[in-house]
Amino acid sequence: MLRMTPDYIALLNLQEELNLKLKNTYECEVAKGEDHLADFLIYYVENLVNELNKNKWSFGRDEYSGDKNFRHSEQWWSDGNEPGEGTILHFIGFSVQVESLT
Repeated sequence: MLRMTPDYIALLNLQEELNLKLKNTYECEVAKGEDHLADFLIYYVENLVNELNKNKWSFGRDEYSGDKNFRHSEQWWSDGNEPGEGTILHFIGFSVQVESLT
C-alpha cells in the first residue's frame, strides 16, 4: 500500500505535541523516584503510541533498549512497511525525536 509521507511541519508538530506530553508527565511523576520513572516510562510511551495509532498513524515497535536509569532508556517506533522505515519515533527518556526516512 502506498502511503503519503507526512509533511515536515506535521512531523515538527507531532514532535512538539509528544515532547510536551512527556515533559508534563515527567514533572508529575518525578517525585516518585528514579526507579518508578524507569518502569513507568516503558508503559507510558506504549500508551502514547497506542493513542497515535487510534488516529491516523500505524506505529510498531522497532527496538527497545531499557535501563534502570530512565535517561538511558531508548525506544524506537516506526510506521513503515519494514522496521526502521517511514516515520520514526525515537524516545530517549522523557523526550522524543521524530523523523521521516521515506
